[in-house]
Amino acid sequence: MSDNDPFLSKPDEQGPTEPPRYHPASGMNPGQSHAPVPGMIPGAAAPPPSYPMGSQIPPSPVAAGLDKPSGLGTALIVVTGLSAVIGLAVAATAQETLDGIREFLETEDPTAITGSPLANLSFPLLLATYVLYGIWMNRMRRNRQALGTRPGLPGVEWWGWFIPLANAVLVPLGARKVAGRTSSLAMLLGWWLTYLAAGAVSGLGAFALVMSIDIETMTITDNAAFDSYAQSAWVAAILTVVSWAFLFGFVRSATERHLDPQG
Repeated sequence: MSDNDPFLSKPDEQGPTEPPRYHPASGMNPGQSHAPVPGMIPGAAAPPPSYPMGSQIPPSPVAAGLDKPSGLGTALIVVTGLSAVIGLAVAATAQETLDGIREFLETEDPTAITGSPLANLSFPLLLATYVLYGIWMNRMRRNRQALGTRPGLPGVEWWGWFIPLANAVLVPLGARKVAGRTSSLAMLLGWWLTYLAAGAVSGLGAFALVMSIDIETMTITDNAAFDSYAQSAWVAAILTVVSWAFLFGFVRSATERHLDPQG
């Protein structure tokens, strides 16, 4: 009797399996036999496997073919050193210059004004310093860029000097960005702060000298301010020498270490 039971079928006598029917609420496409994977569009192919990438290693200075601008750094040190020596020479003859100005005011003889002939070299050396500093910094900037870094504002070593007031921050900040954090920050600040101090003292001394003379009457109206020029010249010269000593250390440090891996 069981053989004639229409509801009982043997495993080997089962007909073909009917594919699952599609229902809109199932979340499956027609013919899909399983639920979609969360985050994937139903019916879309699985994305290819991703593998973690190793850390990017910056190229070494040797591999990149980079050279340290040692020659430019040495030239910059020499030129600024000559400027410091000239500052000392000007200070040594400052009192003689004051005596010549006083004699000129009394006699109106222009030949009475004398001073160190080396003072005529101050401006050419200042111009040479600006050019050498800009080229030296630019070479280090290109080296740092070749290593994949972004060393601050482009060309600030050239135009940063000419922005009133802001140049007091732009120049050292640009130097720090280009030279890198492995160079000596103490040397950089020592150079720049004493350089600013020397310029301020020199400017105040020259201003006091001019204001102490009455141009209309050609007389000295303030002898104390007039005589203070000599002291100001010495203070500015000494500060310039100290500034040069810091600059020497900074140039050496930055030239040798600007290609080191930055911390």
